[in-house]
Amino acid sequence: MKVIALINPEAGGVTADGAYRMQRALASMGLDDADVVEFDPIAGDVQLIELAAQLPDLFIVWGGDGTHRSVLKIAGRESPNLVLLPGGTMNLLSKSLHGHQPWDAILRAVITAPKPRTLPAGKLNEEPFFCAMLAGTPARFAEARESLRHGNFGLAISEARAALDTVANLHLVARYGDGYSFDDGPLPETSVIGALVGPLSHNGRMEVACLSHPSLGSALDAVWSSFHSGWRNLQGLTIVPAETLVVDNEDGDNIPVIVDGESIEVGTHLRVAYVEEAARCLIAG
Repeated sequence: MKVIALINPEAGGVTADGAYRMQRALASMGLDDADVVEFDPIAGDVQLIELAAQLPDLFIVWGGDGTHRSVLKIAGRESPNLVLLPGGTMNLLSKSLHGHQPWDAILRAVITAPKPRTLPAGKLNEEPFFCAMLAGTPARFAEARESLRHGNFGLAISEARAALDTVANLHLVARYGDGYSFDDGPLPETSVIGALVGPLSHNGRMEVACLSHPSLGSALDAVWSSFHSGWRNLQGLTIVPAETLVVDNEDGDNIPVIVDGESIEVGTHLRVAYVEEAARCLIAG
């Protein structure tokens, strides 16, 4: 059996000795010949295409939501034997698939009794996301948080100041609808808007969330990492089921956006559509 294990040592739960720990775990399951590869953040897409082309019987990915998104985007349709293991800060996708078990327990359970699972996604322009998308102020705060996490304090301070400015001065106008129509429901003008898919949404498909007249505190509470807690109780929050979403910046500036915890460039206009069968992976049966 050909096994490839891709690990991201930059993820908080994997760390620099991740390759050694993965090799030990696989050896204990009789998979001594598995290829353990470190994720290349510079040439990630090329690396993933090459790994998927090897048609592994088991393609293990140990990292956070951003790593999982990258793999699912490239290989989620062509490689049905993906195993997504929690190695990041939030691990929203892997928790929705496997619960709160440790990565090595999940790996053993999936290898013992593999079961296919189809994953939905949101598609923002051409970029899929499998947990959540946030546009506006929270994306700016998330950028500052990541800079701080990497020890770049000067950049973090600059990004935090820019985020504070967007709370009152960013004007996003959004519409949502069913199917391919974007005209069914206008949302309040805001600087905080998001979309959640699959297990993070109450309808199991996609929900759109909009925070009207956000304060600094409520904007911070709506940062992507809070989607696992009590964010639904925020004052002024509108949540609606939707199949589609379109967002424009009235001021003509680029819209700050993060998908599954990673910043992407979208320009002044974005479109989101729900995709029911976006990728495949394995869970424990």
